[in-house]
Amino acid sequence: PRSSKMAAAVAASLARRWGAWLTLVPRSWPRSASSSSSAWAEDLLRHMDQRDAWDRFYSKKGAGGLQHFDWFFGYRDVSGLLLSTLRGLSSGAARILDVGCGTSALGLGLYRDSPHQLHVSCLDFSPLALDYLRQLLRDSPPPRHPLSQLCCHLADATDLRDTFESGSFHLVLDKGTCDALLRCPQGPGRAKQLVAECLRVLRPGGRLLQFSDEDPDARVPFLEQAGGVNVTVTEIGHINGICYYVYTLGQRLLESTDSREQSPEEKGPKSIPDGLT
Repeated sequence: PRSSKMAAAVAASLARRWGAWLTLVPRSWPRSASSSSSAWAEDLLRHMDQRDAWDRFYSKKGAGGLQHFDWFFGYRDVSGLLLSTLRGLSSGAARILDVGCGTSALGLGLYRDSPHQLHVSCLDFSPLALDYLRQLLRDSPPPRHPLSQLCCHLADATDLRDTFESGSFHLVLDKGTCDALLRCPQGPGRAKQLVAECLRVLRPGGRLLQFSDEDPDARVPFLEQAGGVNVTVTEIGHINGICYYVYTLGQRLLESTDSREQSPEEKGPKSIPDGLT
């Protein structure tokens, strides 16, 4: 089931990234918390669609020292795949969106390592997470390409209409955000909204990369029902005993008023980016 697999992945990620005091949380989590250290983690697992729960999570994280936190696995585990994907994009500056970025190293790693010019948009609905990400950005080495940029955007990934025009991005990245929504009370409905918005902001020929531990037999039909086409699956491999996949999909080719009104070069954020660097 989605819930038990996500619980195991969260517990493994927490234990790996937060030190020995969280290794007491078993892979069968959630369970009744036996200590204050697991209580806040269980709180997050039960309320993964709520902004306040994530703010509490990042408040705890910040108290332990500023660092990246990556669900499932880290940037280095997929950096080769991502940089290879960037090489296959059209020439010129590539626009990348990382939805539900939290304090992940994913967007920042691409911004720093890519030899090609990138405009990376890191989006999350937790203001505290974005504050920490900006601090990590300030402490990061300069980007490999001198014209690359990274922006932070405060918004709900299930409704980006006030944040981004249709057809704004060459590549959209989702590492765990869809999985988190699939655990919330609204379940597949909100997750489908997320996928639909990710597809809407893709440019023609653009791709959505979704990283998950969910088996293809369950995830592929879900993505197709949510509007994705040409869904392909690549096994990333086993990390900390859990098998992960990357699902790649594109959008259905539909007539779009937004696409006719603006050239690709003109499209981008509707509002002023929060934290442009």
